[in-house]
Amino acid sequence: MPDCPVCGKTTYSRGGIHPQCASEQADRIVRAARKAAEEKEGKLVATVQPRQQWTKPCVRCKRLVPARRSVCECGFAFPKKIG
Repeated sequence: MPDCPVCGKTTYSRGGIHPQCASEQADRIVRAARKAAEEKEGKLVATVQPRQQWTKPCVRCKRLVPARRSVCECGFAFPKKIG
């Protein structure tokens, strides 16, 4: 009988690997790919700070202004929304 390449125990399945071990092995591959993508994305996003809730950025000075304000301290007037 062949041994399972994941757990090392004897397996009686056709593929030579237990179904639960095959699932675990596939999950490991997916997790590794997801982690690599998050690390790559994290390097790109690290320079951008998350926007605080209820604020909007001023186009002119890039300062975060409370969402209800219509004019920034630098004098920029936000366009009024219709609707």
